[in-house]
Amino acid sequence: MSDATKPVEKTQDGTENEGDAPKTDNEHQRKINVGNLPSDITEQQLRDHFSGHEIERVDIYHYRKYTLALLLFKEKDAAAKAVEEKEHSTLRGRRIRVHLEYMTIRHIKREVIVTVLDDENTTEDQLWDKIKAAGVEVTSVLVFYPLGYVALDKEADKAAILEKLTAAGFNAHDVNQRDQNQHLDIWRAAKLFFRNRNRVQLLNIPTKWIEDKEEMKKQCAEGGVITEAVSNNVNQSSSNYARVFYETEEQAIKAAASLNGRIVEGKRIHALHLGSALIPNYKTSVYVTSLEKTVSEENVYDHFKQFGEIEFVNRRNCNDAAIVCFKSADSVEKAIACTKLPAPTEADKDATTDITVKKYDGPLLLRTLALKRKLKTNEDGTPADPEEKTKEMADVLKKLQAYHPVFVGNVPLNCPPLELKRYFAQHGPIKFMFSPQIVTYQTSAPHPVKTFIIYYNFRPSALNACKFLDHKFFGGHRLHVLPLRGELNFDVKKTVKITKIPYLSEDALFKKVKPYVGKINRIVKKTRVAAFIELNDLADVDKFMDVDAADHPLNKAKMEPISANTSVRLYDENDTRVLRGIAKIIAKNPDMLKKVAPGQLNKRPRLNGPGKSLDTVSVCLLYLYFRIPHRKFPP
Repeated sequence: MSDATKPVEKTQDGTENEGDAPKTDNEHQRKINVGNLPSDITEQQLRDHFSGHEIERVDIYHYRKYTLALLLFKEKDAAAKAVEEKEHSTLRGRRIRVHLEYMTIRHIKREVIVTVLDDENTTEDQLWDKIKAAGVEVTSVLVFYPLGYVALDKEADKAAILEKLTAAGFNAHDVNQRDQNQHLDIWRAAKLFFRNRNRVQLLNIPTKWIEDKEEMKKQCAEGGVITEAVSNNVNQSSSNYARVFYETEEQAIKAAASLNGRIVEGKRIHALHLGSALIPNYKTSVYVTSLEKTVSEENVYDHFKQFGEIEFVNRRNCNDAAIVCFKSADSVEKAIACTKLPAPTEADKDATTDITVKKYDGPLLLRTLALKRKLKTNEDGTPADPEEKTKEMADVLKKLQAYHPVFVGNVPLNCPPLELKRYFAQHGPIKFMFSPQIVTYQTSAPHPVKTFIIYYNFRPSALNACKFLDHKFFGGHRLHVLPLRGELNFDVKKTVKITKIPYLSEDALFKKVKPYVGKINRIVKKTRVAAFIELNDLADVDKFMDVDAADHPLNKAKMEPISANTSVRLYDENDTRVLRGIAKIIAKNPDMLKKVAPGQLNKRPRLNGPGKSLDTVSVCLLYLYFRIPHRKFPP
């Protein structure tokens, strides 16, 4: 990567070059989120705790028994420095949580576990101390009763830690892909409840409301004046939901109270203010399994209300199960004895179906494990031969040898392919482009990125593209433009692998590291948690590896030299992830690689007549004859 660090400005052709235009810090970049605060915290106490940094505004918010504050600083750098200095610091006896407000919650980290809390008065500090006493090192704790989220070190062995916590008496579980959506909703409620405080989330709404928003607005208008209503478009689904926005927070609270539990078109509506997840109390809840898809929340509610007063029933994202949350723990033992659910038919009105009711000991076991994909079969139903697929990809690779591929990395995910094609076509005609879908790379930066493979018709075009477009800015991103064929590895002596890094893009990482070292040849982030930095000077490598230095830009990261050849690219041309996708495209367009024969100049010969074509010597003689008429040629 080049060592230019100037801001980027757009040119007339839509690409982006480096310039000297000053950048202004947006408000969301200067704002930090401070959590786990006492309910009676004051603005002055927060200003005193963050003294040394100029604060423009302090906003304090309350939700249930949780309190957080938003602090708006004068400058973006001051906000970032405040986060670094005050994270996990103690304010009035509480270990506060601090993060930049514009941080988005896309997914739960792999190093997070969740534990069920017995006491609703458990604080984050108490949970932190209990986990530490069990011999487990933690990096952060988030409590949102009845759940507590514990973030571990990235290198931690979660299986061993779960065994250790279970032995210590914790009801702990791994946060896995089955529960992602539910845990995300809880994290948003716990960290971002200051957003959209005039919103009401509606779950289990009737299909009629999806089709007719005006009808939905009419039904929800008694709470106050509705400014906006948004619904999903999945018809006949138990996951139908909507968001209704009111003029004020007070109107939203009133609307949620009046709408919650109301039955409309046979649907019992869940109306939630400042949240989008139904969080059951595991002490008063049961887990019902073996349900048919046709069983609705209302069917479950009507049957289980005989065991006690019900808080809510949740069938959303539960597949063949349901969660029944009672208002009293006494109802749980009665419900567990239930083994039948009414399933009347036209022939038998008293028919029942077998069900299983378990004590819900959570947390949020709502999604079944992903089903294995069915093996592809031939037309006669026999399993497809894997060797045939391998042969097909080998044939595709052979056909591609006639063209000249270029690897392009760090492309914005929302970049239109046509714009990228126009940008790269300045160096020669392009045969076709392909973008492999690699999720780990897409999520490696806060603003998702992707890669492209561009096949040129001619070799000089590919060489010129690599020569003139590598490290250039396009769409605000510094591109990697490299030949796709042949080995292309990092310099083993000058490259450092970094893990445990902040969630930054390659360009942000470059700006952070550049002032500390000399010239940087290239920075590549292949995943969200790992990056490779190739420096130009060996002396800078030793300096950069010393994370104990006071002014080190990544003093919390883990540095290690690479010992084996590591490719700069994410993949090679013969990678199955690439060939499989190209093979599918060619299968749909068999003539795609036959339109221009390789080796031709793609131009019509000028001196070819209806008869035999002229050879090269004849063409040269004719040219000289017409250009120099007086010249005489020997017979």
